[in-house]
This record gives sequence, C-alpha cells and structure tokens, in this order.
Amino acid sequence: MSTYNISFIGAGNVAESLATGLASAGHRIVSVASRNGISARELAKKTGAGYRLDLTVPGECDLLLICVTDKTVAEVAASIVISPHTVIAHTAGSIPIEALGRASGAGVFYPLQTFTKAFPPDLRKVPFFIEATDSLAMEVLRNTGESIGAGVWECDSESRKKLHLAAVFTNNFSNFMMTAGESVAREAGIDPVLLRPLMEETVRKALRTGPEAAQTGPAVRHDTGTVKSHIELLSFSPQYQKLYRLVSRMIAGHYRKREK
Repeated sequence: MSTYNISFIGAGNVAESLATGLASAGHRIVSVASRNGISARELAKKTGAGYRLDLTVPGECDLLLICVTDKTVAEVAASIVISPHTVIAHTAGSIPIEALGRASGAGVFYPLQTFTKAFPPDLRKVPFFIEATDSLAMEVLRNTGESIGAGVWECDSESRKKLHLAAVFTNNFSNFMMTAGESVAREAGIDPVLLRPLMEETVRKALRTGPEAAQTGPAVRHDTGTVKSHIELLSFSPQYQKLYRLVSRMIAGHYRKREK
C-alpha cells in the first residue's frame, strides 16, 4: 500500500474523521490548519501533526485535503501557498473540480457519508468518489481512498452533483421527516423518544430489502380514508398538511406505476 504525507485545511467533522482514519492506515498527517486554530491544534494533537494558523503547506506534503464549507472552497484554494508537486483536493460533493483553479495536480476526494463530531463513522464502509485533472493526481487519490474506504469510484463533477443531490434526499430529507414525526408526537402529548425503535427498524428494513420494496403505509396501500383522516389531524400545521399531501401523492403515484 502506498502511504503519503497528508495535510489538511479545515479541522471540522470531515477532517477529523479522514485525518484520524488516514493516520491509523499508516499515512503521516503533516499539518492541520483552521480559521480559529483551536480545532486545528486539537486535531493535530490527535494525529501527531503540526498545526498552522495560515494557509501555508509544508513542502514534504504529497496530498492536501481541503475540508471546508462548500462556499469557501474556491477562496481557500486561491489563497494556499503550496509546493508544485503537492496534489490538492477538496472533499465537497457539490463543488466542481474547477473551483480549485488548477490545470494539473488537483482533484476531488468525496466521501459519501454524513460526519458527526466525536462520532467518526467506520471509513471501511464509506465509498469514496474521486476526480482528477491528471493521471498522477488520480493515482494519489485512488491509493488514498483504497487505503481507508470501502472502495473508490471515478466520478466527474456533473455526476457528483447528482450524487450529492441523492445524498440530500437519503440523509437530509429523511432526517427532517423524523423531525416532523417527533413534532406530531409532541402535539399528541407523547414522548418522541418512543419513536426511536421505529426509526431504527425503518433503516434496517430499507437496508435489508432496499427502500422501494420496504415502503409501507396508507399511501402505498391507496387507503384514501386514512390519508384524509391524517390530513385533518394535521390541522395544527398547514405546512405539515401540505407536506403530507405532497409525499402521499408521490408515493401513491410511484407504486401505481409499478403495479401496471
């Protein structure tokens, strides 16, 4: 396995998981930089790296990973002081490779996962999607991803935008549906924590059979009476009524097409 000297700009949730995972896989984390310096210092301590308050990168660095918010990727990339031989890559799903402003030695290293501070996921289960300006950068990113992840897939910027959109539906929207469910439970005077076993089994079932086959509920059964009753019960929230109608129509329509 190829090992590299790797630096990070950004020390948030993504950087924490990647840096600790890469260090455990035998890579050397050279430096970590962040805006306030505190998070960089903490992550550097965990990985045996140096920390920096500016955007300079040590000359021995083989790979620089930019793990910052989507809207600041281009700004950070334009401000970095870096050796010509260092490959630079960002980790954002929705930002094109062109944001790095380089014709060579640049790429994207996108982990398809949600990250939470202090609760790093098992990177061995995480797929990595990569894009590069040239074969050398592609090789570095492929080797890096294969050293820690579930696999590596080449994916251009346009396809990655759609993949990021798919992730928003899968993670962000499904999470908000659970938030809405907890709100309805509170309205009924029921502790929303009691929904947690249902949340767990819903995910397990979707993973066992695939989400399309796992779908249940009144909309998929075309139970219009129950749907109408639920909408009436949501009179306390016109927004939830609108959401319920829209999603129920989409579910019913989707499965009608399958039945034909």
